[in-house]
Amino acid sequence: MLSKVKVLTFDVGGSIFDWQSSTQGAVKELADERRIELDVPAFCFQWRRRMFETLAEVRKGDLSWRNADQIHLAVLDELGEQYNELELTENDKQRLNSAWHRMNVWEDVPEALVRLRERYVVSILTVLSLSIVVDSSKHAGIDWDAYLSCEFLGVYKPEAEAYQKAARLFGVEPSETMMVACHPPDLAAAQRAGLKAAHVKPKVWEMGSEGDSSGFEIQAESYTDLADQLCG
Repeated sequence: MLSKVKVLTFDVGGSIFDWQSSTQGAVKELADERRIELDVPAFCFQWRRRMFETLAEVRKGDLSWRNADQIHLAVLDELGEQYNELELTENDKQRLNSAWHRMNVWEDVPEALVRLRERYVVSILTVLSLSIVVDSSKHAGIDWDAYLSCEFLGVYKPEAEAYQKAARLFGVEPSETMMVACHPPDLAAAQRAGLKAAHVKPKVWEMGSEGDSSGFEIQAESYTDLADQLCG
């Protein structure tokens, strides 16, 4: 069955890019400048959690269509009220938001992508904005065959149509497409939409990275292991 796979679509936030280090570094820098004691990881995890909660409201139609940058900034408005000791200005919010545009990549990703691109079409498929993934890819020095942001698909993951529309754009069947991620819920949704699924063990814990991965076609310990399994 895996011999029929032609396209690999990658989740990137947490799966490929280390969003935690970039956002925590930016928040800590600002807190240090203000001479404020702040639980930086808690702040950033709340930022991330509220982003997905807001995205769910967009998916349900309770909020108007918007991209990840707009959501990240809106959540900072909320956090600015909760963490009022930071006294976040509009410039501060833009500065913090820019951390999403310079995420570093996990160390084994670049070489694995080079190998995978020799055999497959390799694309991003993410809820993050196009500008985030283009900027972070350039920052990390990695290349993709395509960048698919759900902001242009008209539907966000984990809706089935997001995965199926990605396959259609590449001119292949969902069964010829494999979703790659470290988040079991993302992969389970992809499978329900007809895609194959490859789980890569997360480098660090984050929301959504727990769960049973035994039902996925590939379980990989690393991106090197993923490339070994898919390329031989």
